[in-house]
Amino acid sequence: MKLSSFEKIIRLQFNAYMMITIKGIVRNRRKQRAKRLEREVLFCEILEIKQNNQSNYDSYSFEFFIFQVGNFSIEVSDEKLGMALRKLSEKQRNYILLYYFQDMRDREIAELYHVSRSSVSCTRNRGLKKLKELMNERK
Repeated sequence: MKLSSFEKIIRLQFNAYMMITIKGIVRNRRKQRAKRLEREVLFCEILEIKQNNQSNYDSYSFEFFIFQVGNFSIEVSDEKLGMALRKLSEKQRNYILLYYFQDMRDREIAELYHVSRSSVSCTRNRGLKKLKELMNERK
């Protein structure tokens, strides 16, 4: 099958574009891998670091405040914080726990509860103010 000169040019342009795209993807993957390797620590090294830095520590379930938020069971080990969280409204407590303990963004929480992102943000901020007041009272 003989190609016309126009088809050859189009094919060459397409191949050049694909090579540029592939090289860009490879470069990005290498950068991502390098960044990840900077932060990662081998599992065998973690055990040595933990053994050197702290003694063995057992924790028991009665030492925690356990909050059930959706499918998550969130454990809070600080007694003062746990008591203050219990005094918040359920919405405020859930939004704070999901945001800070499950690392969920406002948008994710809003989708979970079918409300607006701004509503989540306002409720969480009001809860944080109230939490701060409760924590200062208990000093």
